[in-house]
Amino acid sequence: MPSPVYLFTGFLDAGKTTLIKDTLNDEGFMQGISRTLLLCFEQGEVEYEEDFCTEHHLYVEYFNDPSELTQEKIKDLDTIYHPDQVMIEWNGTLPVPEIILSGLPQYWPLVQILTEVDATTFELYMNAMRSMLFEQLRYSDTIIVNRCTPDTDGRMLRGNIKAINRQAQIYYEGAFGEPVELKQGLLPFDINADVIDIKDDDYGLWYMDCSENPEKYAGKKIILRGQFAEKIPGYTQTFILGRRAMVCCSQDTSLCGITVTGVKIWEMQIGDWIEVEGELKPIDMDNGARTVVLYASRCTRCHKPEQEYVTFS
Repeated sequence: MPSPVYLFTGFLDAGKTTLIKDTLNDEGFMQGISRTLLLCFEQGEVEYEEDFCTEHHLYVEYFNDPSELTQEKIKDLDTIYHPDQVMIEWNGTLPVPEIILSGLPQYWPLVQILTEVDATTFELYMNAMRSMLFEQLRYSDTIIVNRCTPDTDGRMLRGNIKAINRQAQIYYEGAFGEPVELKQGLLPFDINADVIDIKDDDYGLWYMDCSENPEKYAGKKIILRGQFAEKIPGYTQTFILGRRAMVCCSQDTSLCGITVTGVKIWEMQIGDWIEVEGELKPIDMDNGARTVVLYASRCTRCHKPEQEYVTFS
């Protein structure tokens, strides 16, 4: 039988070891599991005590360098331990290597990537170590933001995380792992205005809220400013209007775009800054998800904003 692999990543002291120990203490998750192999590439303040390992049939192998994890080493470990499942505690300052992401043998399938994020240091790390944080978040299936308080800026956290990884599930926890409800506050624009005028600094917050709640904007009249980002093959009156969010560095960005229709695209060039006024209408996509399309009533060129990249705070 294959041994499923779970990858845990995040900075030192973000809570990876605690999360792993909590997972091993979860009777529902551990049902049918008798032997767990843990590959540990980092050691923080929380330890795997001998009594804990014995009680949970946990076998820990410590690595000093990622290069030590080879196909031969994996084969040897599987032969020695015959694990029912494998957990990997990764050093969050290092990129996850291809041998874990796509090179594991069939008998060790990678089934989930979980990332621990410390809410108290997230903004600092985004500013000072963006590329490292990007590597942690880009492949994650589940992102657990811990050490939150009700006053934690959830919009800033969600916006920056979603700019890197739109598919990830985000969970917010308090200092001791308990769920916490964040004070979301009011959006920086009036959603009930006759015409919602989205200012340059608010585009990111509007985009994330609209992406997650398309029905909320059904029939709303709106003014957006962004770049003529893409043409849509086969359509002569439809294009993608958007702005870019910096996910790692200025050379690595993600488009926050919306489909605009009902305009003369032959009068515009890719890269032009455009102001569009129109009505938002939710539509179904081929994958079953919902999105919105902006049916334009007015479309003019505008000046490039002082801050070109999208922010989420």
